[in-house]
Amino acid sequence: MVGLGGCAAIATLLTAFLPDHLTAQVSLHATVAARYTSPLVHDSIVVPVDVQAAVGPALALAISQRSSSPWTPDANLDVSWSSLQRHESGTTSKFNSVTTIAFTVGVRREIAHGLTARAGFGAIKHLPSEAIGMFRAGTGLWALGTASLYWTPAAAGVAHDIGLSLRYDVHRFSTAALHADGFTSTQLVHRLSLGIGMRILGKGATAP
Repeated sequence: MVGLGGCAAIATLLTAFLPDHLTAQVSLHATVAARYTSPLVHDSIVVPVDVQAAVGPALALAISQRSSSPWTPDANLDVSWSSLQRHESGTTSKFNSVTTIAFTVGVRREIAHGLTARAGFGAIKHLPSEAIGMFRAGTGLWALGTASLYWTPAAAGVAHDIGLSLRYDVHRFSTAALHADGFTSTQLVHRLSLGIGMRILGKGATAP
């Protein structure tokens, strides 16, 4: 997984090619986090069965444009990786892995000194490592809502806007294969991530 150091190297290359007036107006922020995801599938007709993504790493890149308004528009690209687990009758087994890609646009603003809130809306896509089981007929795009808080400790200074990120996402999930197997209702999925971030391009406070 690309860490903050790798993101900083990429940002250095970007800075070399972007005009000075553009880098003064645009900020790029990276966050590395651990993510919890609620079950993608739940069945309790005979015995309780859950299919759930294990806690895994997530990387988010947010680009924002400075403005005179307290509300700052931004766009966020989020990628996470995890194994899939089947929980049944007290046992857990791994059977696949999945990469999720989410893109959202939103607004953020400072709600207290050092604390920024963001809300956004976009779409999420699941990319399994193997097209088997509930993924055998492919996956679609699902609408995604997100809200996050970003806290910059005073001791961290403002040089790179280093801070802690808490993010919540919610979306519906199903696949054509699940529908064919009798799972006609979609599952409401919640995602919660906690991570650390920093500004890697531009000036001024940013938030993922």
